[in-house]
Amino acid sequence: MAEPATPEGVEVEAHPPEPSNSVEALRSIEEEERKVKNAQGSAVKGSSDADPDDPVCATWARKEILGAKGSALATKTIFSHCFVTRWSLGFHAAYAMLMLFLAITVQVAVPMIIIATRQPISSTGSCPNKSSAETKIIGFTLSLYFVVQTISLCINKLRGLGFLHMFVELGFARSLFIKLAIFSQFCGMAAAGGAQFMLFIGNANGAFVVLVLQSLAMTFCLTVDQNIVGHQIGSWTQARLSALSEPSLLNDGIGIGREGGSIPTSSFDKIRLLVLGEKVVLATIITTGAGWIIAVTYCM
Repeated sequence: MAEPATPEGVEVEAHPPEPSNSVEALRSIEEEERKVKNAQGSAVKGSSDADPDDPVCATWARKEILGAKGSALATKTIFSHCFVTRWSLGFHAAYAMLMLFLAITVQVAVPMIIIATRQPISSTGSCPNKSSAETKIIGFTLSLYFVVQTISLCINKLRGLGFLHMFVELGFARSLFIKLAIFSQFCGMAAAGGAQFMLFIGNANGAFVVLVLQSLAMTFCLTVDQNIVGHQIGSWTQARLSALSEPSLLNDGIGIGREGGSIPTSSFDKIRLLVLGEKVVLATIITTGAGWIIAVTYCM
């Protein structure tokens, strides 16, 4: 049967042919990923080609926003619990303040006390370089693990906190908990790194298991704000965060537009800033971490 003729002057939208096999499907997926990557590069670099009305750029922005929302829902830190909890006299407020105190103390204060007292290296010096090759190999491996954990922390927890800070507006007082969380994460990463350096140097000639336990202890310090949140409180916090971060409510009600359409300029600019900031932080952690690993391995 002959296909109906197209009326003159009417443009027919061209759709790419459906893939007929897995190889063509893979090529189609890679082509879409290439377009999204180009859009991401334009957006992050601030190129004039980055247009919130462009469907490709808007799709990239929405994908990043929803990905950051997923990170915020998955991490469930005590800081995000304080961000959404009921602040009235009762169990929720008392629990939040107690857990917040514990998180900041363990995450920041304990490693900083180790650094300030210099107790682990008081008798060995800052860089004795006297341990065996086996000890250096173990120290290198554990240090690499610590840096990888720190990078994972940046990608997941800090990304989620950045999303809450930029896109979920609950007033100035509640926003202070997210600002405190971000500040605490950076201080905790720096303090834990310095403390682990001293602990490894001071105990380089001890049992290998001591190095492992010290590494795990410093890794725990990085995630204590997540570990002290129980399952029930975490589920409650996640449900509240999910309800408060519906797409139409984000960015103080401006939203992120509809799928396939444009995205509000304000939301587009915020996610560009968040992604750019994440890349800067990641580059700093990777560069500093590489130097830190070398220093720990050499000085042990």
